[in-house]
Amino acid sequence: MIWRLTGYLLLTGILGFLALLLIAFSLASPKMGAALVPGLAVGGLVTLNPFAALTLLVTFAHLDALASILSKALPLSAFKLLTVAALGGLLLKGYRKPRHLRLGPRSRTKSLVMLFLLWLGISFLTCEYPSAGKDHVIGFASVIVLFFLIVAMADTPRRLRCLVWILVGTGLVSGLFVLAESFLGVRLVATEAAATTAQFEGKARSAGASNYNPTTAAHMLLCTVVIAAVLFFEHKPLRWFSGAVVLIGTAGLVLTLARSAAIALALIAVVYMWRNRGHRMFPLLLFAMAAAAAAAMPFVPEVYWERMGTIFEQGSDRTLLRRFSYNLIGLQLLWENPVFGVGPGNYPQFYAGDEFRWYPGREPAPRQLHNSYLEVAAELGLIGLALFLGVMLSAMKAALQTARAGIPGLSVFAKALAYGFAAFLIASLFMPNEDTKFMWILPALCVAARHLSLGEGSGSGTADNGPSRRGQAGSGDGGL
Repeated sequence: MIWRLTGYLLLTGILGFLALLLIAFSLASPKMGAALVPGLAVGGLVTLNPFAALTLLVTFAHLDALASILSKALPLSAFKLLTVAALGGLLLKGYRKPRHLRLGPRSRTKSLVMLFLLWLGISFLTCEYPSAGKDHVIGFASVIVLFFLIVAMADTPRRLRCLVWILVGTGLVSGLFVLAESFLGVRLVATEAAATTAQFEGKARSAGASNYNPTTAAHMLLCTVVIAAVLFFEHKPLRWFSGAVVLIGTAGLVLTLARSAAIALALIAVVYMWRNRGHRMFPLLLFAMAAAAAAAMPFVPEVYWERMGTIFEQGSDRTLLRRFSYNLIGLQLLWENPVFGVGPGNYPQFYAGDEFRWYPGREPAPRQLHNSYLEVAAELGLIGLALFLGVMLSAMKAALQTARAGIPGLSVFAKALAYGFAAFLIASLFMPNEDTKFMWILPALCVAARHLSLGEGSGSGTADNGPSRRGQAGSGDGGL
């Protein structure tokens, strides 16, 4: 009863706020007021179907440049409005679930996320630059909300598969944007400076349909490509779609000129092939990959090889010196503040300080540490790092356990998520991805898959897939 009352009160508050907006817009401009009416209707429908809001949140996690275009016609950002709609709908309709499942099943990973949020707040209280810390905490918390929404609403195998396919589909869209921008030489949708100013040797680097910098955008694309590749090899349904994502996404990865994405993709490919080395189709896979690489070689732009070559040529790229300094400064700050860190969002302020002005490649402007794990350690201390790693590693363990369970229509998706998540975690050694949406969407999907494998969905378990006997081969899944 309390749960339902809370949902109704929240819905009433939202509707009242939207009504005030409608009145204000109508008084300012009747045309704007009229245009807002269908928007409010759509918002109401999305709130009544919170999973629809969640699917849009997952979509815009990668295609955030498209969300920014949509936000221009809205009173608030599309991400914030969708988050409110998803939370409101979850509270409004959650009473239909058993009490212990209304916010998703309990898990060690969820507890670690709660502790991480608590420690984020404690570390903020000790920071030297509270203004920067406040903005960072708010942004961080708004992203972590995605974790709880996914765990609560991905409560059937069908919903989990839907979210995974949406994630894969965003890779196809973003890959197409990278190809188009690279060949046309123009920015199509990205508007943020981080996405529109990056270049190498005078050649602009595309971020696809994202407003993140091209390297972070490449990491998201990498994740979707790896998930699609595993599904292509081991899941027969929609193989044409997953194959298209692999081809277009891989081409897009090359054109982003992201060295870290190339390293992570190579490592994951080696691990996947090694684990499948005993399969009867393994020789054919090696031959097909070698043939595909040979056929693609003439189409790889020369600037890509130049970019990759900077990894081995010391001093050939100033950004590598800057990355070296990032880590040195981060280690120094961690050494001086091992418990609480310097505070969330405070590393860039220390980086720009006079104390580190002589470090090689260092720039006077505030910049983040390009290593997710060291940045978490420097800003939140060793306790914050331990909690962060606990979330990620326990989620990875959950995905691997589900993959080994052999549940039809579920285990193969958990396996694909495990490989994609691992690729993203490896790439995050080179970028500050800890507060990006993908860093919390991926572990949430892994945890949701584990709950479903244990029959802890919203009372349905794996019912929409027939029997869930462990070890049974999936009817639609064909291993490599």
